[in-house]
Amino acid sequence: MSVKLSSMLGSALSRALELPSQSRVQAPTAPTTPAASTPAPLVPGSSDVFEQVSKVQKEWEAKFADVVQAIAPELEQLAPLESKSLKELANSVNESRNVVAGDQVEKGKWSSSTPVLQQTEDANCGAAAAAMLTKAKGGKEAVSDAELMGELGGRFASREGTTPKQMANMLAHEGMKVKAGTTSVDKDALESTLKSGGKAVAMVDSNEISKKGSAQAPGKAHWVVIDGMDDQGRFMVKDPGSASSYFVKGEELNKAIDTGRNTHQAGGVLLVENAQTPEPAPVVAQESEKNAEALGNTPGGGSMSWRFGRESS
Repeated sequence: MSVKLSSMLGSALSRALELPSQSRVQAPTAPTTPAASTPAPLVPGSSDVFEQVSKVQKEWEAKFADVVQAIAPELEQLAPLESKSLKELANSVNESRNVVAGDQVEKGKWSSSTPVLQQTEDANCGAAAAAMLTKAKGGKEAVSDAELMGELGGRFASREGTTPKQMANMLAHEGMKVKAGTTSVDKDALESTLKSGGKAVAMVDSNEISKKGSAQAPGKAHWVVIDGMDDQGRFMVKDPGSASSYFVKGEELNKAIDTGRNTHQAGGVLLVENAQTPEPAPVVAQESEKNAEALGNTPGGGSMSWRFGRESS
């Protein structure tokens, strides 16, 4: 474990332990009521193994929820810098902070939360973003992440990346519809979309989005998924460039879009819904492509540079 990681987590845990006594886990005292019985050992192959594991997991999540929430900001900062296992932990913590997750699954009829995927090439962030939403829609569980990205990119994108129209076409052929495209973030409209079961993809500057508006220089045109909100009103970004999730304020997202439009001549947000009624893909694609026109015609390829702790160049 790195010195930075040890220091940050040590500080975070110390802060967590300073929480008011009623909001953190207390040292056990003599029980005043009978202790809960120890779960029966998990038996491989038994019909209720999944239920037992899920129950134990929920008990631990409830017990340590306050501590996890206290160190969540540090985990969020570490997500792009440390090991894959820590990144997955940080992504899981961020997922638990999504206050509209239930609305998205119930109202949007998604089969699951949106996974955070790593783009496999330096210019296939668009295919990776579309693959994330395709996996959330369900029905392609047997297809590997890499295969799905390759299929989408090979069919709809180019070696330079994915244009907004190509993104709309990808999503349409995977059973999703672009209901609107905007060149800036309307926070009320985006929040309403998320709460009503929708999701979004955004073309931004890769450096500005990853550095939350404090990049030293512009990066590349880059696609990310917007997939939720926290209780502070920040939007959850799922970034295929680093395979990490993090939260940004509306103004930080707007700055990343503005930098993209000024530097790469393209950028904005596509509001996406999971199509509930069967429509011919070409019809949906035509409507979705029209809604994506406002974002421009520059391909978003992005970069995996941030994955290695540096900005795109």
